[in-house]
Amino acid sequence: MRAPKVFVSYSHDSSDHKAWVLKLASDLRAQGIDVILDRWDLVAGQDVSMFMQKGIEGADRVLMICSADYVQKAEAGLGGVGYERLIVTAEVVQSIDTIKFIPILRANNDSKKVPQFMGPRLYIDFEDDAAYAVKLEELAREIHGAPALSKPPLGENPFSGTPIGSTQIRTLGPMGTLPPAEFLDSDWFSRECEKAQQGIKKRVSLTGHMELRVAITHEMSKSQIELLNAVKHSEIQTFGWPIAVTLENREEYKPRPYQDGIRAEVSIGALTGSGRTSYDYWALSSRGDFYLLQSLFEDSRQPQCIFFDTRIVRVTESLMFAEKLYKKLGASPDAKVLVRINHRGIAGRTLTSASSRRYVTPKIGSGSESTSEVVTILGTMKQTRVDDVRKLLEPMFMLFDFQEFSAEVYDDIVRGFEKGEMR
Repeated sequence: MRAPKVFVSYSHDSSDHKAWVLKLASDLRAQGIDVILDRWDLVAGQDVSMFMQKGIEGADRVLMICSADYVQKAEAGLGGVGYERLIVTAEVVQSIDTIKFIPILRANNDSKKVPQFMGPRLYIDFEDDAAYAVKLEELAREIHGAPALSKPPLGENPFSGTPIGSTQIRTLGPMGTLPPAEFLDSDWFSRECEKAQQGIKKRVSLTGHMELRVAITHEMSKSQIELLNAVKHSEIQTFGWPIAVTLENREEYKPRPYQDGIRAEVSIGALTGSGRTSYDYWALSSRGDFYLLQSLFEDSRQPQCIFFDTRIVRVTESLMFAEKLYKKLGASPDAKVLVRINHRGIAGRTLTSASSRRYVTPKIGSGSESTSEVVTILGTMKQTRVDDVRKLLEPMFMLFDFQEFSAEVYDDIVRGFEKGEMR
């Protein structure tokens, strides 16, 4: 799980102030937070302005240690603090409601003031040394996205007997039936699907792909930075691009915020040394709906094939990602997770194996696509994972001349992948 990255912006007011900032940074690192601090990470001969720019732009959160001198330098545009102000201001203008920047009050002469360009942002007050431990925990929880007090779900109006307005709790149909249109066939999913389909059509050599739709019955409303942090902490390291890859070091591929959430598109024209292409598109809405369209990994190895073991691994990865994502977003363990997987471009492909350990008689696909769905419980996803993977993939394998695999095969591949065994 990737640690959140935090950049510390401060003014070198005095030796005591620098020592206090160093202690704060050290204590945060002890809390599992990857702190970037000039006294650790800036070396002789390094471009200082580039260090500040990359540090701020690449960080998940930025701590602004608002001493009286810091505020004065920021507003006057003086020194390194003044340069950092330019970078911060650009991001604030681009997204006025961003929560990336956290003002920290220290040596502020009781003015309780943050730089004017930051507006009326909520700060954390570290002026009282006696309250340091309490404030440190408050700050660490904020950075990790683990509040001490979570907002409870909205209940029903006791006077009408019906959910209130647009904040209605998402529920399944009778007897746990699959979701109505408000879940996996909502307008949001339709818009993201259309955008992804337009993108992959530009890669004419790609004839097949996997589409993943995931929703949850837990009501939530998250900011873009909360969504991005949750995705980063939910990534599963595997072959090829992982589900919801975040390539923040490449401007054209990194995730972007938009009104309904965040999205990313990674469209590769030619993989290194192969001349082949790949396409990945994913989006996560503020209410926790997740969409993915991903070209088939098999096309980079053996075009016109389907590796049954690769498909089992990919679906396992999808469920593991969803489990980690919703836990990071604070969903209830009792919430139902709804998953739909669609494989397209199956017709004419040969079903085979990626591993020499598992032989399967080659069979040709007779259907153009396969769609399957499961409803599972967030708190028990690990226990039911093998069975869920089987339910999601059996309909597709059937299109290859009624191909079936035993429960032992699914269990071996799924549990092996969970343990990090790529086999």
